[in-house]
Amino acid sequence: MADRQKLVDLTGWVGNVSTSVLIVFVNKIVMSSTRGYGFHYGMDISTTLTAIHFLVCSASIWLTQGLGLMKRTTMPKKDLMIFAVVADVSILTLNLSLMINTVSFYQVAKLLIIPFVCFLERFYMGRVFTREVAVAILLVIFGVGIVTLEDLRMDITPAGLMVAAVSVVSSGLQQIFVRSLQQKHRLSAHELLSNTAPVQAWTLLLAGPLIDRVVTTEWVTSYHVTPAAVLWLTISALLAVLVNVSQFMCLGRFSAVSFQVLGHSKTVLVLVGSWLFLGDLISTRKLLGMSLAVAGMVWYGSASAAAASSAVPRRPSSPRISALVEKDGDLPGDRAYAEARVGVPLDGGGKRDVV
Repeated sequence: MADRQKLVDLTGWVGNVSTSVLIVFVNKIVMSSTRGYGFHYGMDISTTLTAIHFLVCSASIWLTQGLGLMKRTTMPKKDLMIFAVVADVSILTLNLSLMINTVSFYQVAKLLIIPFVCFLERFYMGRVFTREVAVAILLVIFGVGIVTLEDLRMDITPAGLMVAAVSVVSSGLQQIFVRSLQQKHRLSAHELLSNTAPVQAWTLLLAGPLIDRVVTTEWVTSYHVTPAAVLWLTISALLAVLVNVSQFMCLGRFSAVSFQVLGHSKTVLVLVGSWLFLGDLISTRKLLGMSLAVAGMVWYGSASAAAASSAVPRRPSSPRISALVEKDGDLPGDRAYAEARVGVPLDGGGKRDVV
């Protein structure tokens, strides 16, 4: 029995790491056309691609509910629609950032989500952070700053930088909403996903073609479909489902520290893979910045775990936020929902990574 449990734990761990990393590269392959990665599918329809992911994820959720593996839950439509808008902006800008930026910059920029959320929690929710946590956050920001400046000299465009910035802000706000809605309606990560995924699927399907038209100057219907492109698109959608399944297997099985290691391993694998397989240029200064950012996240995870165990005091929450969040603190499902959103992993620790 113990051996079987270890096998299930190992399967969940390896499955979550591998699928979360693979989906980043598969999505890049699907959307790449001009960056010289050797793939020319040019399916630069990031919004429609996201809608397809949500449709497939919704179908998998309905299947599990139909089989009795997951119970059906509901939440107020007003909360659902507000969250859907914020979450749509988050996932759209993340995929758009992946499409127009290098994989390494896309991955490192996502590390700024945690400092942004900490900023919101400090100044709007009254959360008090230890000195170690604050220094770790500054180290992350410093490392990302080095990478950004280096990429400005090499690859990144002002549009790419702006999209990455919007993705950080919207993803941070979404995280606050995830925690708030889970606490307010007593929902697990997958119960929340079962409510939001279908809504996000149809809203993105309605808005996707128009948004992609504005971004690419072409309609989705003008894309010349090839068997190879369909194959990669299918793989991308299936990986989104597998991220869900593996994350569900990980839920409740690992400690907060284990989740931190899980996130850091994905970050490192994506950064190394972008250099080895996609040909991303990594100069000495860029490597230094990436190393500092990852080291900052490792330190942040350790410092946050230590702070949580010692029960750091907090000031009363701001009235603007206390009405939204019933109680401060993290839920075990935060990371699960973050990664279950169509397979865009939030790596490197942080509030969504369950500290």
